[in-house]
Amino acid sequence: MNRKIQLCSLMLGIAAFGAGCGDDSGSTTSTTSTTSTTSTTTTTMDMGTPDTCPTSGDVMITTDITEDTTWSCPSYLLVGQIFVTGNSTLTIEPGVEIFGDTASTPKPALIVTRGSQLDAVGTESEPIVFTSANAPGARATGDWAGVALLGSATINAGTNNAGILEGRLEGLPPTEPRAVYGGDSDTSSCGHLEYVRIEFAGAELSVDNELNGLTLAGCGSGTEISYVQIHRGFDDGIEFFGGTAGMDHVIISGSTDDGLDWDLGWRGDVQFLVIHQFPGIGDNGIEADNLGSNEAATPRSNPRLFNVTMVGSARGMVLREGTRGLLRNFIIQDFASEAVDLRATTNDLSTEWPSQLSIENSFFFNNGAYDDETTVAADNDDNGFDEQAAIEDAARNNTVGTDPMLGSTSVTAPNYVPANTAVNSQATPPAGFVDTAATYAGAFAPGGTNWAAGWSAFPAN
Repeated sequence: MNRKIQLCSLMLGIAAFGAGCGDDSGSTTSTTSTTSTTSTTTTTMDMGTPDTCPTSGDVMITTDITEDTTWSCPSYLLVGQIFVTGNSTLTIEPGVEIFGDTASTPKPALIVTRGSQLDAVGTESEPIVFTSANAPGARATGDWAGVALLGSATINAGTNNAGILEGRLEGLPPTEPRAVYGGDSDTSSCGHLEYVRIEFAGAELSVDNELNGLTLAGCGSGTEISYVQIHRGFDDGIEFFGGTAGMDHVIISGSTDDGLDWDLGWRGDVQFLVIHQFPGIGDNGIEADNLGSNEAATPRSNPRLFNVTMVGSARGMVLREGTRGLLRNFIIQDFASEAVDLRATTNDLSTEWPSQLSIENSFFFNNGAYDDETTVAADNDDNGFDEQAAIEDAARNNTVGTDPMLGSTSVTAPNYVPANTAVNSQATPPAGFVDTAATYAGAFAPGGTNWAAGWSAFPAN
């Protein structure tokens, strides 16, 4: 059932938050905390910065964030769609929980508009958690909508505004000015997320338009995404719409649709990524596009991914619609349909592979057969390109059939650290990556430290 929230009086101009709102979830504490930035002068209760935290229950957030604001109380309740606007920064302190009110319409979302930032930096022992307001044990995918960061980096489709292409966040009204993203600043920042979990998101913003657990739309390379988990989202776990933002030490677990999705010219760097597709749910571990209506549109999707562990049940990845990419040091296992599906329409894979798109120094284990264009007409989506020959070409240095011996692929208590030292001695990550010494396949060194321990979680509901 829903957490029981007693609606408190929300008044402007008062200095203290009184008795607070009661709940029976057991997920909050009575700790008193004060904000640590100049935003302590904000007295609008809806903006979430009371001078004194409630003695019990949540700080209710019902209006947009329009100036620099800090959330430092134990817990907050998002009621409806909350926008961070006005080139302001929302800072969330370690250990804070943010609940999406499952009874509100539209479903809650935190949307950080272009020019504003989200600074949510937790710690290993005190992660910041976005989750459903339903009680633990009664939570489900799609209970609330999710988190979206909209930035000013370049994309390759949208409305031309004085020479700059601008897109719109899917699901918001076409007249909503706060939905716009895209620009000409590829080094700009949408903020900093570190030691953050986002759970049970993916509700619709409008009919048939679900929000991803985390959406990064036109975010620049100044954006920092580290030690972030997206768990049991109804749509994609993380989707990049263009831009140049990268990420490291990320777990995407139990997505109902795709794990990682990119399009519109995304060019970020990723290192240490886990995509775990749970049995019976999920479409693709990775779904990668440039632009369907113009595969050669620029800037071209061309990310670099190193040290990725993918565990699944259906299909590992679909690479299509003109995407390019450098994919190295992967472990891809247990995808019954197939590990990789290379698709093309106007794009000729024979000229793109392996100079512009390739998977190398990776381990493939216990996956289904490749598409066979000679026997299944529906699989002839790559102009006759021989996927098996391309991936198993000795020059690509891929290993097929060797068990990396992951600790556990349990959906509630996984351990992605491999025991097989054969995954060592792979490609060297380029300069600028988090760890250029990570010359092994997968997101964890064999027998090494489990960087997911202590802050990630895998609740079923």
